[in-house]
Amino acid sequence: MHAKDLIPIPRLLSARNVLVIFPHPDDAELAAGGTIALLAKNGASVTYVCATDGSLGSLDPAIAPELIAQIRKKELEAAAEVLGVKEIIWLGYRDGYAPEPPEMRPKMVSIIRKVQPDFVITLDPWLAYEAHPDHRKVSMAAVEACMYASFNHAYPEDRERGLGPWSVTGVALGFTPAPNTFVDVGPTWDTKIQAILCHKSQFPEHIWSQVSPYMHLKAQEYGKEIGKEFAEPFKVLSLMHLHVNIDAWRS
Repeated sequence: MHAKDLIPIPRLLSARNVLVIFPHPDDAELAAGGTIALLAKNGASVTYVCATDGSLGSLDPAIAPELIAQIRKKELEAAAEVLGVKEIIWLGYRDGYAPEPPEMRPKMVSIIRKVQPDFVITLDPWLAYEAHPDHRKVSMAAVEACMYASFNHAYPEDRERGLGPWSVTGVALGFTPAPNTFVDVGPTWDTKIQAILCHKSQFPEHIWSQVSPYMHLKAQEYGKEIGKEFAEPFKVLSLMHLHVNIDAWRS
């Protein structure tokens, strides 16, 4: 027996109440759309938290950022409906300028305490070579918030709003280089693609023709890990893995 065997990896597909925290409209669908659709199909309640307004998401200088934000809001609403997401919570930060994790953390803690998810899905904040600060900051804030939400005396103002401490069962990190969980998304692959294509502003034909083959290839590679056609990878951890646990990297 190894030390890492003493703390089991939580089972993502057993989740019944899921909170998905991500930086921009389209990130959730790209990283975990098949899994989100599968969870919703199996009866789980799924809530989205989108940190920024997506207003930098256009290469067309003629479109004002405010209009881009409106377009992307509608696109995410359409994608969420396709996947079966119950609610979208918008934090309203400006795209490209998400604040440092300590500033975002209190909002996320309050949301976790209100929604009371058993699982939080976010991106892997430890992804090497990630140049986008929103991805690094938002995902790190989300992971930190999962821990802080469980502390009795962290953000005591929540108690005045009737929100007590809450401990999630697991955190699932998408876009990860170190997956320990592969979800068979063959049954929901077409739904994932349909949701991604709701983001028309992000995936016009010339972009989609580049993104789609790579995405399919990676999903097939991950699928081979479990003998399936397509899979989405996650690094799934419990709260005990997320603090002074030297085995978490290889769990």
